[in-house]
Amino acid sequence: MKTNGRFIMVDGIAGSGKSTVLKSVHTWAQESDHRIFRLIDWNEPAPPRYEDVSDYDLYFTYEPTRNWVGGAIRYELSREDHPYGGTELADAFALDRQIMYRRLIIPALEAGKIVIQDRGVSSSLVYQPIMPQSVPLEEVMNLPGNQLALAYAPDALILTRIPAELAHARIHARTDEAKGVFAQLDFLKQLEERFQEPWLKELFETRGTTLHTLDTSGTLEETNTQATQLIQSILTT
Repeated sequence: MKTNGRFIMVDGIAGSGKSTVLKSVHTWAQESDHRIFRLIDWNEPAPPRYEDVSDYDLYFTYEPTRNWVGGAIRYELSREDHPYGGTELADAFALDRQIMYRRLIIPALEAGKIVIQDRGVSSSLVYQPIMPQSVPLEEVMNLPGNQLALAYAPDALILTRIPAELAHARIHARTDEAKGVFAQLDFLKQLEERFQEPWLKELFETRGTTLHTLDTSGTLEETNTQATQLIQSILTT
């Protein structure tokens, strides 16, 4: 649905530099004197409502959240010792998404704000059909929270792209990150292919989204520069 705001989503395989891109965008937003709200700084038990944080003009959000269903995803449903089923995870991600869209993202966009989000419905569409105990793509798309997110598809979807082998090396160089299936090279290769497949591009473009591919295989400085230039280009056109 068309709103007065601007909605940008950043997605890609693990280790592909999403965090670097988002940090660059945050630095640019600060230097541009935007009034910034970061969901990660929200410390209340309940997720924020737009009316709680309406004084800002740029919102950094992410998925899954850390409140309510999002907290359950992070701290219970993602356990590897007693794994939950694919359908349970898909339902939880979609419900967490629906709550955040209804409480914050949709009202902010309707008020003419800028929302920049780390991951989103694109991740569910790419990941969940190939996860252990997978859920068919059509079933994932038909979950209410995902239907709502697709109805409010982003104006721009930035896909960070590097070879799966490089992402694999980056992940395993980190000492503070749980590995699991997301760090397996074969799984990363599958994800790399799915993010590049025509069906994903068509699905979003038919909903008014412009896809941008950002090569993050270069140096940190190169990625910072490219990310800043891309965000400036998106928000000034």
